[in-house]
Amino acid sequence: MSRSVLWDSLKPFRGSAEQELRERLRDCPVFQDLPDRALAVVRSLCHIRQYKANEHIFRRGEPGVGMYIVLEGDVEIYRHEGEYRRTFANLSRGDFFGELALLEDAPRTASARSVGYSRLLGFFRPDLLSLAARKPRLGGIIILNMARLTARRLINTNRELEEMEARSAGLRGRTPESAEVLDEISGDASLAYAGGRDPD
Repeated sequence: MSRSVLWDSLKPFRGSAEQELRERLRDCPVFQDLPDRALAVVRSLCHIRQYKANEHIFRRGEPGVGMYIVLEGDVEIYRHEGEYRRTFANLSRGDFFGELALLEDAPRTASARSVGYSRLLGFFRPDLLSLAARKPRLGGIIILNMARLTARRLINTNRELEEMEARSAGLRGRTPESAEVLDEISGDASLAYAGGRDPD
């Protein structure tokens, strides 16, 4: 079989793979409401990354450089607190994480680890800045989507904090065990993790 014939036979598979990547982008709230041509532009700026079992995508304290969408495999978001290891999320195909790094290069507040083999689609801050400079309207839509997503997360976090405070009010001053429960509640609320599925 000649090289050209072999290449032609592979085109349908490449086409279906590209379609899957665009669908993953379309399902992500950061890229919602983008037409097909705009999604194709975003896809051209994305990077596919593969990770082995137990390999870190990033570690807590490292500068944030961008976001990831899980194409295959599972990712654990966790943080060490003294000798205790706390898992905040277990993400799988279609989930996304790290998107706040598109807007701010603040240190990561948690670590991301590939549980087994995983394949991720990465979109990084330099790509967004380049896109916004070349296509301001498209970049503006993505940034507006980010603002909406962040606002929904803050609203949900505030609601959860209010519920935790209401539950903890009945525990205050009762027993030493209640203090431990309050510490646990406060710890859970201390990390407003950005990632996973689109909040309701």
